[in-house]
Amino acid sequence: MTLPSPGSYPALNSDNCPVKAIRPLETGLPATWWPSIVGTASVIFSVFWILRSWEQAKPLCGPTKVNYLTQDLAALLATLVFSYALYQFWKHRCETLGLVLGLATAVAAMMAHRL
Repeated sequence: MTLPSPGSYPALNSDNCPVKAIRPLETGLPATWWPSIVGTASVIFSVFWILRSWEQAKPLCGPTKVNYLTQDLAALLATLVFSYALYQFWKHRCETLGLVLGLATAVAAMMAHRL
């Protein structure tokens, strides 16, 4: 039995692969809309975060209130950056898992925010 030479194999293209990975951001809406939707969702999340912070800081006054709100703003920024970094890390491996983990991180941070 002889083995075929390496030049006799047909070129393997990943584009010809019958099973494509499911990419949730490529279904439904045009791909150019997703950055706008993600940005809008981040702004809405940020508004709810700041409103909750402002509501909890009402009884405080002066520098204490400013310090409280500054800490909440830093926590919001850290949450947004971490969620985005988590999504970017998983994006090339399994985009669906990246979305789920990023959203779960944001939801968990919002629930734990100023308990």
